[in-house]
Amino acid sequence: MKKILFALLGLYACQSTPTPPATPQTDQRPLIFVGTYTQKMGHVDGKASGIYTCRFDTETGALTVVDSTTDIENPSFVCISPDKKYLYAVAENGGTPEQPWGSVAAYQIKENGKLLKINEMPSYGVAPCHVSTDQSGKFVLVANYGTGNVATYGIQADGKLTDSLCVVQHPGKSPWAHMMIPTPDPSEVWAVDKGADKVFRYQLSPDGKLKAKGNILTAKGAGPRHLDFNPVAKGQFAVINELGNSVNYYWKDAAGTVGRIDSLSTLPADFKQENYCADIHFHPNGKFLYGSNRGHNSIVAYSVDTQTGKLTLLEHESTQGLAPRNFLVTPDGKWLLAANQNSGNVAAFRIDPATGLLTPAGKPSLVPTPVCLKML
Repeated sequence: MKKILFALLGLYACQSTPTPPATPQTDQRPLIFVGTYTQKMGHVDGKASGIYTCRFDTETGALTVVDSTTDIENPSFVCISPDKKYLYAVAENGGTPEQPWGSVAAYQIKENGKLLKINEMPSYGVAPCHVSTDQSGKFVLVANYGTGNVATYGIQADGKLTDSLCVVQHPGKSPWAHMMIPTPDPSEVWAVDKGADKVFRYQLSPDGKLKAKGNILTAKGAGPRHLDFNPVAKGQFAVINELGNSVNYYWKDAAGTVGRIDSLSTLPADFKQENYCADIHFHPNGKFLYGSNRGHNSIVAYSVDTQTGKLTLLEHESTQGLAPRNFLVTPDGKWLLAANQNSGNVAAFRIDPATGLLTPAGKPSLVPTPVCLKML
């Protein structure tokens, strides 16, 4: 009997507790979507397949492509809905009898950043080059560069775009609408027009219609391209001038009157070659301002005196590539990522939170013909 008992005890001891299956580790690296050019055009030799989904390594600054779309042409600019569920992209085309307009497309953002197209609508203009949503996430705003007009679209409950709710033609001999974005006032959106040398102010109605509300005039020939609002200094905003190679700094008072406070060059004094400015963004702390130079191939950095609105040049940092277009300052203020369109790479820089200065973070990441960077 004892022998049987010991045998049973030995058998029990030899039996190990089953190991539960390992839980798959989810990738915690932030997602970044990259808008690109997919075709050879007059100003670019597009080599991409569509919109790229990338993971961003917050330790090294590297981007890793994890997915891409193939169902849209020249998605040069993209934006993410305020609820983070949808992505909207322009298809920068149009201007031919076969394809009179460009278009704007809606995507659902699935697991791991995979994009599922919902629908695509005409942009009712040539070469749509910028897309954004209003603050509420109810409307999509599109700027058509080639025809100098802007359009609004409704966003349905499932993220699908309605047909255009409103199309407004900018006045002037050669208007080139380059951006339309919401302002800190949720009822107002502004459109920057490089050809008209103006920022057009619009009231956005509850049904998505645009009503002219005046404009902000830059210097003749300055070619305003993009603008950004200071996130901490109420009423302060900056405009980058593509043709004038300059940044203008403004202040809008409580009555809505806008005045220019300062204007500085984006280039070193000894640089005499061709250059075209592209994008502009504030640091989240509102104390630093950055702009991109195509030609000098650099990011210009300024400090901002939020009490007076005066700018001070800090540095010009090489983007380690050619023709930097849009760039991204991460919400935590630790990183700046620059999309070098003509060299097919994205360069990462660490930002010193005390000084605003940039430090390159290793070798740039390869992404074909990158234009626009948006973090989920």
